Amino acid sequence: MVSEFRPLFEVLRELKALVQKKASGFFFIATESNNSSTIRLRNGQIEDVVFSRYRSDEAVQRLSEVSTARARFQPGALGNAGTSTPLSQVALQWLLGGFENDALARQPPKSDAKPSAPAAAIAKAAPSQREIVEKLALDYFGPIATLLCDEAFSGSGDIEQVLAQLASNMPTHEESERFMAEARATLARES
Repeated sequence: MVSEFRPLFEVLRELKALVQKKASGFFFIATESNNSSTIRLRNGQIEDVVFSRYRSDEAVQRLSEVSTARARFQPGALGNAGTSTPLSQVALQWLLGGFENDALARQPPKSDAKPSAPAAAIAKAAPSQREIVEKLALDYFGPIATLLCDEAFSGSGDIEQVLAQLASNMPTHEESERFMAEARATLARES
């Protein structure tokens, strides 16, 4: 496998080829932003996907937001794995070829869950929204909140992506969800 960074769709084509060959082992992906993903294959079946601290469908969603990456495959027999959450059909289909469709490659695979009303109502980040998010982030992150917000807002104009990037800095999934819910509710109330 090639060691330079390439478009994600090229990396995922390698994964698809390994699945077709019924390979077993670990498919490692590294991003330019220094995140990593591990996809465990057993006889051509994707058993588990991990991206940073995310697993399963959430890991695939985070992976779909990556533009360039590099990959390496470590073949080998896998022992009995620990617990893993099975992938949804949507996530599995995206990994095995849905990424080829430009529309899907730009959009993270969605779960079957409907977005909450406040999340659906919020689209692009306005200056007033930034001020609200920065105040809330200060409660969660302390003095580093300004730096995290600068990074999140400079990377995207979409408020949902900004909130997701900020939430990814939380130590636990529960805290991430609590931050997202509070931010959405506050933004909906202030809009």
